[in-house]
Amino acid sequence: MSFASASNIEARDIAYAAIEKLKPEATSVVEYQSRGQVVVIGDAQALKNLGELPKNLNKEVLEYKGQPPKSDISIEGALGQFVVTIAEQEIKADLVLDLTPEPLLSMGLKPPGYFTANPNDNFQPIKDELAELVGTFEKPKYFDYDPSICAHGRSGKPGCTRCIDACPAEAITSLIDTIKVDASRCQGGGVCATVCPSGAITYGYPKPKDLLTHVRTLILTYLKAGLPNGVSKPDLVFVSEEEQTRAEHILPAALVIAVEEVASVGPDIWLSALAWGAKSVCMFDLGDADDSGNNRIPKSSRNALDLHLEMTQSILTAAGYPAGALLVVTDPSELITSKAMPEFDLATHAPITGKRQAFYMALDHLVAKSEDAKASTTLPEGSIFGDVSVDKESCTLCMACVSACPANALQAGNEKPMLSLVEANCLQCGVCVNTCPESAMTLSPRILLDFEVRKKPRMLNEEEPFCCISCGKPFATKSGITTILEKLSGHSMFADDRSKNRLKMCEDCRVRDMMEDPDVDF
Repeated sequence: MSFASASNIEARDIAYAAIEKLKPEATSVVEYQSRGQVVVIGDAQALKNLGELPKNLNKEVLEYKGQPPKSDISIEGALGQFVVTIAEQEIKADLVLDLTPEPLLSMGLKPPGYFTANPNDNFQPIKDELAELVGTFEKPKYFDYDPSICAHGRSGKPGCTRCIDACPAEAITSLIDTIKVDASRCQGGGVCATVCPSGAITYGYPKPKDLLTHVRTLILTYLKAGLPNGVSKPDLVFVSEEEQTRAEHILPAALVIAVEEVASVGPDIWLSALAWGAKSVCMFDLGDADDSGNNRIPKSSRNALDLHLEMTQSILTAAGYPAGALLVVTDPSELITSKAMPEFDLATHAPITGKRQAFYMALDHLVAKSEDAKASTTLPEGSIFGDVSVDKESCTLCMACVSACPANALQAGNEKPMLSLVEANCLQCGVCVNTCPESAMTLSPRILLDFEVRKKPRMLNEEEPFCCISCGKPFATKSGITTILEKLSGHSMFADDRSKNRLKMCEDCRVRDMMEDPDVDF
């Protein structure tokens, strides 16, 4: 980590001044309207301890005896639009106060307007906070979503569920082929954007390109200002606003960027920062740990962040750079393990919008400047880069996988029955695996570090075409026709030789033969 010399501090301050001039693109807002209707859930003792609520609130009490009705009650919605269902009765409310010993909602980030408290707590702070939540409120819409490139599913076949699994607010649900994000429950955790393999879901404020511009401006201005004084490359630290002051105290010479949520910053940002000249990149998660040992980042977000951290560290190592140049820090002592990037000619490319394109552009620069880069490396299970293999004995080249692939990674041959893969495009979403009628496809997380090989189509399977026995036109594959004949063996519609032979004809000849066959009853 950098020492806080006068030159470091001066270069840092000049860099901070430069980013003040940047104007990130604004996002839309989500509006809440609350009239102060509160549903209070608790037993007799908890309700007694609570006492009266402030005068601007109206409460409806759900009192229970014995064990809390966790399996009998559901709570949907958020501030101003809660629906509490119990015994098939729906209660609409603006706020929910849950006084059960164990909260009825267990997600890492509870919906806005949902409050929990131990029955023996001092309730006055919560009462005061509830009283302030009457009126109209706004917050940023934290996400943008492009369903056209979403890899969640195709034609009813399931695919990627990374954002749903990682969302600590449980604000994302499946719509079979696409997803739905409940903007009222979304609280800007941002890990959905980090784990999305295609960039279908992105962070709304700042937008990816704006954050990349922020990072690049900060680093390049620092380096330009510090060059005459021999200042080395800067450490870059991402923190939440709550941890910004502490981070600046721990690392006074580092460039600190405050974001809504640390988990919203992912591999494309990390590698771009290193390529542009950051000595290291750290994400601070220094909040007080809860009873489960989790720090400020919710558990589901942290698990997803750790996977992508492990993935990117593996890629850094394979490219010939120290994995320790990229860290998530939960205790300042862990900074001891931080490693500095070596000296190399820095990248000069401008920020771009596409997530994968930004990642590859940074990676390709790092690989080009390395003398120890490997050709490829395996990655952890669940990574967003990888290979697809095909069991040639089972594959009939039906091309169902090509039609289903949301990223155009799987491609068909033009004239010859052939299946190829552009590995750079593969999202490891699993749609092809779930679509293949022969169960012939397997995913293998890895990355090819040579961009020419990564972008070049690689043949997975090919066959000689099967030609129509009537006109000689190629129209299918031999294995495909063999499979069809086997599956229809014994079928009443294909009992005689003439009807069986029609399966070996192209569409035009098949229709013509049926019209000429006196035994076909139309």
